[in-house]
Amino acid sequence: MRKLLTFIAGSLISGSLLAGGLVTNNNHSAMFTRLLNRNASTDIDAVYFNPAGLTKLSDGFYFSLNNQTIGQTQTVTNNYVYLNGTNGGTKPREFIGKVSAPIYPAVYVAYKKGKLALSAGFNPIGGGGGAEYKDGLPSFEMRVADLVPGLQAQLAPLDQGILTATGTDPYFRNVTGYSSDIYFKGSSIYFGYQANVSYAINDMLSVAVGGRFISAKNTYEGYIQGVTIAAPEGYGGSQTPGDYLRFVAAVPGVPAGTAALLNGTALYLDDATTVEADAVMKGTGFTPILSANISPSEKLNIALRYEFKTKLNLKTTVNDGKDAEGMFIQDSVAIADIPAAISLGINFKPVERLLLSGSFSYYFDNGVDYDGQPDVSVNMIDKNFLEFGIGAEYAVTEKLRISAGWAATATGVNDEYQSDLNFSTNTNSVGAGFGYRINDMIDLNVGAEYAFYAEGTKDFNHYLDATHSIPVTETYNKKTWLVGVGLNFHFGK
Repeated sequence: MRKLLTFIAGSLISGSLLAGGLVTNNNHSAMFTRLLNRNASTDIDAVYFNPAGLTKLSDGFYFSLNNQTIGQTQTVTNNYVYLNGTNGGTKPREFIGKVSAPIYPAVYVAYKKGKLALSAGFNPIGGGGGAEYKDGLPSFEMRVADLVPGLQAQLAPLDQGILTATGTDPYFRNVTGYSSDIYFKGSSIYFGYQANVSYAINDMLSVAVGGRFISAKNTYEGYIQGVTIAAPEGYGGSQTPGDYLRFVAAVPGVPAGTAALLNGTALYLDDATTVEADAVMKGTGFTPILSANISPSEKLNIALRYEFKTKLNLKTTVNDGKDAEGMFIQDSVAIADIPAAISLGINFKPVERLLLSGSFSYYFDNGVDYDGQPDVSVNMIDKNFLEFGIGAEYAVTEKLRISAGWAATATGVNDEYQSDLNFSTNTNSVGAGFGYRINDMIDLNVGAEYAFYAEGTKDFNHYLDATHSIPVTETYNKKTWLVGVGLNFHFGK
């Protein structure tokens, strides 16, 4: 029972909220939301997407302020035979979690003079939202549901012994259900503080070197309480499992040794069926970044960016002793490294008013220990993560530009990675919006995006004890939407 929150510390919502790799966000400007392909940007959001491309800006000071409002619904179904509502496993039970990020900022500044550009940026490079599961999740509730077969198995030999001795079956084992109050809320935010130096070697080639300091924080709050089982009405009906075992232990004729065992189990269940969690995990890391921008002609721009692997360890602080019965350990450290990534972008203008953009990103997930445990090695990755897409922007007038884009991801995780708290499936996203030049100094961008996730399925065995297991099928679905608004400012010479 104390393992009800086992998956929390290593996985919940510490991954990406939308675009990007398994743990890396890539939706970092309002211009991205309306085009979905910014790897070859030569605008102010190139601070993140293409630092070397900043040398294409005209001289002056640039400032960009963006916010996205993001909502996500995660749906997990589970057909574990003992879960309430599954009708003996014939009807999967549905669990729904809501992830909300009303404020998801991106701020960029740059100064360009001649061949040199200096820039800095701030954005949530990972996480960025809070998840709330008002009714818990299968991994939480399955252990509560295990009380039913567990008590049945423990009390069956006692029933048989009394039946043999007296000819009457007391049916102590007739435990038919359970109820519980399970809640969990978590948040994750990996803030990235980036700085770059860009230099134009000539009109065709620019390069940049930079780095990103990452400050990560995950918070976890939750409880399991109010656990009761449905005992026979003649023995008190609904009650805590501990109270029921103490009742059975006190029945005349129950052997003293059996009564002692039942009372000991009752004490354990009193403790194990009331779980509270209140913990924070924090850490910092640094990501070196290299980029290059190549412009063979005025119509074509090619960008390449490489981000090195980020070493990131998260240290745990437990608040008010609420450690989920030993799940969270004060001052323990979990591995939360961010994989290296290489990104390619291409912008092409076949005519003056039309811009075509393509992007490709490759995340080196095989180089990261995603199980989060330094002394354990679990193979969770079969192949590295891919992201790719195309988009188009058309200038309707000198001030108004409209755009739309498509992006897709191909995950490389295997079943060891997938769980109800952390899963990854292939996606297809569409986005659209507009840019409007308010005046020579101010540019407005508005975009919206919707992500379609492929359904994931996992078959596994749930162990009641060391020797008894029950097959379970679990499915995973997500729906994500966002709206982005940004203002770009340019102060010239």
